[in-house]
Amino acid sequence: MRCIYCDKQMKKITLSSLFLERDLLCIECRKMLKVKRQCFLIEDLKVESFYEYDGIFKSLLLQYKECCDEALKDVFLYSLKDYIRIRYAGYRILFVPSSVEKRRMRGFDHLELIFEDVRLPRIKGLQMKEDLIQEGKNAGERSRMKDNYFYEGEELNRVLIVDDVVTTGSSMLGVYRAIRGRARHVRALSLANKKQYFSF
Repeated sequence: MRCIYCDKQMKKITLSSLFLERDLLCIECRKMLKVKRQCFLIEDLKVESFYEYDGIFKSLLLQYKECCDEALKDVFLYSLKDYIRIRYAGYRILFVPSSVEKRRMRGFDHLELIFEDVRLPRIKGLQMKEDLIQEGKNAGERSRMKDNYFYEGEELNRVLIVDDVVTTGSSMLGVYRAIRGRARHVRALSLANKKQYFSF
């Protein structure tokens, strides 16, 4: 088996490795993609992230999303699935939606695929008012996302808002504002963040 990122030959499967989740990255690449857990606030929303948006993470995410390389879906939550399942037991996931155009271009929902093995129930009913694409936008243009979501669904108890990257926080904040009047407890999770926030 070869590393999905650097293409180096990986060690052969051993008896002990059969009982562990198989990593698609070699040891060297996994070390570069080291988890650096951070907890921070966006307004009063508590957010947890796992990676910094730089180097190998950025490269892998771009390859996965923009080059439609679905094989990379299991790289991001390697060794984190059980942690998320236990820490957020009782929560239901609400994904920050991509634009319709982006989903059409990819042919898949990138967050749904990454989190499919976490096995927390999903929430439907969140929509965009305008089908905005954030890629290549500045902070001012991205701030429009704060008021670009609405929720039409059931009353909610525990909600986990999930996004891939927190850049300005506008999308996550927009989703939070859309549902907070209909949910008792709301937390948020992102794979990575680009901005420095105050930790808690």
